[in-house]
Amino acid sequence: MTKQILHSKEGPREYPADDMVSLLLQNGAKYAEKDQLIFLEDGTDETQKDTYAEVLSKAKAIAARLQSTGEKGNHVLLLFPPGNAFMISFYATILAGMVAIPAYPPRKRKLDPRFLSILNDARPKIILGTETILRDLQQADLGETDLGNMQLVAYESVELDLRDRWVDPKISKDDLVLLQYTSGSTGKPKGTMVSHGNMIHNLECIYQSFNFDENLIVCSWLPSFHDMGLVGNLIEPTYAGGTTIYMPPIAFIKNPLNWLKVITDYKVTCTGAPNFAYDYCVEKINEQDIESLDLSSLTILYSGSESVREETLKKFHSTFARAGFSINQFFPVYGMAETVLLISGGDYKAAPVYTHVDIQSLEKNKVVVTDKGSSGRSLTGCGFPWIGESVAIVHPENHRILPYGEIGEIWTRGGSVTQGYWNKPEETESVFKAKIDTDPEGEWLRTGDLGFIHEGQLYISGRLKDLVIIRGINYFPNDIEHSVEKCHPALRQNANAAFSIDIEDGEKLVVIQEVERSHMRDFDEHEIIENIQQAIFADHNIQADVILLTRFGSIKKTSSGKTQRFAMRNAYLNDELDVLACWPPRS
Repeated sequence: MTKQILHSKEGPREYPADDMVSLLLQNGAKYAEKDQLIFLEDGTDETQKDTYAEVLSKAKAIAARLQSTGEKGNHVLLLFPPGNAFMISFYATILAGMVAIPAYPPRKRKLDPRFLSILNDARPKIILGTETILRDLQQADLGETDLGNMQLVAYESVELDLRDRWVDPKISKDDLVLLQYTSGSTGKPKGTMVSHGNMIHNLECIYQSFNFDENLIVCSWLPSFHDMGLVGNLIEPTYAGGTTIYMPPIAFIKNPLNWLKVITDYKVTCTGAPNFAYDYCVEKINEQDIESLDLSSLTILYSGSESVREETLKKFHSTFARAGFSINQFFPVYGMAETVLLISGGDYKAAPVYTHVDIQSLEKNKVVVTDKGSSGRSLTGCGFPWIGESVAIVHPENHRILPYGEIGEIWTRGGSVTQGYWNKPEETESVFKAKIDTDPEGEWLRTGDLGFIHEGQLYISGRLKDLVIIRGINYFPNDIEHSVEKCHPALRQNANAAFSIDIEDGEKLVVIQEVERSHMRDFDEHEIIENIQQAIFADHNIQADVILLTRFGSIKKTSSGKTQRFAMRNAYLNDELDVLACWPPRS
C-alpha cells in the first residue's frame, strides 16, 4: 500500500538575504519611506507609526547600546507592552548579533510561574524593556531568581545618535536569531532555537505559499511574543517589504469589530487568527455593523493554531458574505514554533478542502471517508509542505510510515526545522532527531500531533499527548469538547477541557466546562449535566466520569488560544477550580 508522505520541491535557488541582519539592512534602504509599523492602541486610532528608515535607525541605535553592554550571541529578554517599541527592540537585538527572547511581562509584584520558567531557562545576559516594566520587574516576586547577573537596559534611555556606533556583527545562517518559547499547552514552555537560516527559510515558505509581494498589508491583534503573531504578522511583512497594522489583543477581545474595521479602512490584504476568533466575530458583531464593512481586499484570511472547523468557516462566510467576503479567501494552515511557524499551507486561490470521516473508525486510528449526510466528523485540509520540506504520517511507537487510511503522528523535516530546545539535549534528541525505520540516516521532527494524508492534503485529527484512551479506544479531547459546548445555550463556546485521569480501575474521562457569564446566576445544573452526558454518548458512545461546571474565565489557555489540558488536569487534581456545579455531586 502507498505510504503517507508528502515531499515538496526544492527552491528557491536564491533567497532575498542569507540572514536577518542582511534582510533588515536591505529592506530598510529599499523601502525607506514606506510605513513599516502602524500601531492602533485602542484598535481604531493611529498612536504610533514608523517607516522602514525610522525602524532601522532606531534599531541601530539600540543595537549599538546592546553591543556596548554584551557580546555577540548573548540572550536578550524583551519585555514590552504591545507597540512599535517591541518590534524596534526585536530588530535591534538581531542587528546586535544577539538572540531575542520575546516574553509577556510579569504582573507587578506577582509571581508568574511561566515567566520565571522562561527567565531561569534562558538565562539572559540582558533584559531590554520599558522603564516602567523594568522598575516593576525589580519589585516583582521572583522567588529565588536573582537579577544581579543580568544587565537591565531601558528603551527610553537609548540616544538615537548611537546608531553611528553600530557594528555589523557578521552573522552566519547557523547563528541563532530567536529563542521562541512554546505555548506550553502540554507542559512547561521550552525555548525553541531558531537560526537565521531557519527564519529566512520559513519566511520564504510563507511568502510563496501565501503568494505575497511588496504590496502586502497585514492586520494583527495576536500576541507579539507568540510565533503566529510575531513571525506571521510582524516579521513576514518586513520580509516582503509590506506593512503591518496592529492592535493589542484586548482591543479585539473588547470589540472584534475593530479587527474587521481595520481590514476595511486600510484595505488589508492578509490577516488571520485561531478558529475561536471567527466564532467570536459571528457572535458579537451585529448586522448593522456588518453593512459598514468591506472585506473584499483580503486575498488571505488564514486560520491555524487550533482545530480549523468547517462549521466555523462556513458560518463566518455566510455572516460576512454581504461585506464582500468570499469562502476562497479562507486559508487553513498548520505549523508550530519548532518549525519557526509554517509546516503546511494549501492553494491560496482555492476554497478550503474538507473530508468527512467516520468517528468510530477515527477513534480506532482508522480513516473511513463517509458521505456528508451521515454521522461523522468533518476535518479541514491544511495543505502541503513547501520549499524542500517533507511531511510523513508515522506510527509513534515502531516509527514506520503508515499506509493511507491510518492515523499516526505527523513528522516533518526540512530547512524550517529549528535547532532543538535550549538547554534540553535529551528532549532535543527525542523530538528533533527521530528516525524512520526505513531512513536511518535522516532526522525528523516529531510534532506530537496526530493526522493523516488524503488526496494530497494534510489533515490534523488530534494531539498524541492529549489522547484519552478508555477501554482501549482512542478519543480526541477536541472532539469531546466540541460535542459538549454545543449541547446547551448556557455553555460558553471554546471554553472547556476534556482529559483523562488514570486511577486504580482504569482511565476516567473528566470534562470541565465554563458557564456563560449571563447564565451564571440562573441555570439548571441538572439539565446541563444531562445534556452534556447525552451529547458525549451520542457522538462518542462513552460517558464522562466527572463533569464540572465552572465560572467564566476558568479554562487556562496558551497565548495562541489553545486549551492547556495539562494545566487543567493539574488544576482539577489539586482542587484549584471555582466550581459552580459538578457530577457526581460532592458529599
